Amino acid sequence: MTHITKLRILAARIAVIAALFVSSFGLAASATASAAPAIKPVPQAPTQNTLSAPLASKDQIHTNIATPAIAWTASLSASSTSLWPTQYTTLTAAANQDVGPTPYYLSIYDNTAAANVAICGTGTTCTASVTQPTATTHSYTAYVSGYPSVHPPTNIQATSGTVSVTWKGLGISLQAPTPTAGVNGNVTLTSTASTDLGPTPFYAEIVDTNTNTVVGSPCGFTTTCTAYVAQTIATTHRFVAYISSYSTSLPLSNVQATSNAAFGTWNNNGYRVTSLTTARTAFGQDTVMATTNVNVGPTPYYIEIFNTHTGARVAVCGTGTSCSGTASLGFGRNDFVAFVSGYSTSLPPVNTQANSTIATDYFFIIIRP
Repeated sequence: MTHITKLRILAARIAVIAALFVSSFGLAASATASAAPAIKPVPQAPTQNTLSAPLASKDQIHTNIATPAIAWTASLSASSTSLWPTQYTTLTAAANQDVGPTPYYLSIYDNTAAANVAICGTGTTCTASVTQPTATTHSYTAYVSGYPSVHPPTNIQATSGTVSVTWKGLGISLQAPTPTAGVNGNVTLTSTASTDLGPTPFYAEIVDTNTNTVVGSPCGFTTTCTAYVAQTIATTHRFVAYISSYSTSLPLSNVQATSNAAFGTWNNNGYRVTSLTTARTAFGQDTVMATTNVNVGPTPYYIEIFNTHTGARVAVCGTGTSCSGTASLGFGRNDFVAFVSGYSTSLPPVNTQANSTIATDYFFIIIRP
């Protein structure tokens, strides 16, 4: 082998190695570039059959055509039976024979909404992509029949089994771990969703209902979302968290869940509600107790406790560092908040100096057979 031949072989080997290196580097660069987008994609409807208009002449054309000797069968399937609201599932109805040369139609009926979602006059399959804006369950059935202008359709030749599709529900709660701060200081707000929002099309949003603004940034991943809010004057604000489509301003769209109300107070006097507790003392009743860091007796203020859902005042005390009252519980979740404030029956009370975190109790009645 000559020296030139060896150099040519060596050059060819170097070229192969370089090509492999470039290919590997390109793959690595592609993987690095595939970071999650800041805003999750909005669900889009797949291509589907639309509701066909009645073919006025179809029954007339096929009046003299004998029904096929083979008995009709119909089946129905869904690409997914468990989704988040606004996501789509594709329903596919199938017949064992082409309905085109016959007087019959293949259709899909939404039993829950009492409406057809697809009607096909030809072929052996018929599809419909369906979604729901909020949590619900719908059931669907496919038919081979005369034109389905009524339900049940006339001249039914075959009926499928029922397919149920569930669009799952979401929940959210809101807490103010540091509910009182000095003027220009931060009140911390934390929302907690019932499930990781990452796989859903939705975001957690915290809204200041006094200013009708979204505070902090929408959170589309994990279960918690935190916002820090400061005010330049002494004031009290009410906050509510939502699960909705992405938005940085109101109104929010596709709202899936609404939290309890939470409150934040900014004041430089140093008053604090140090604790708020609930204890079941009788069937359907709680004793709710608030504790403060100052005796309100020598001050113009009161300790007041409210039910955040009904706005009803549970207790009011004009002296001491603690205050308690008996609250009647509603079915499900019950939320309470306490204030150091002026005497008031409104929520939030006037002249609020401090407020507590939210105390929650759940009341359920279990009926056994």
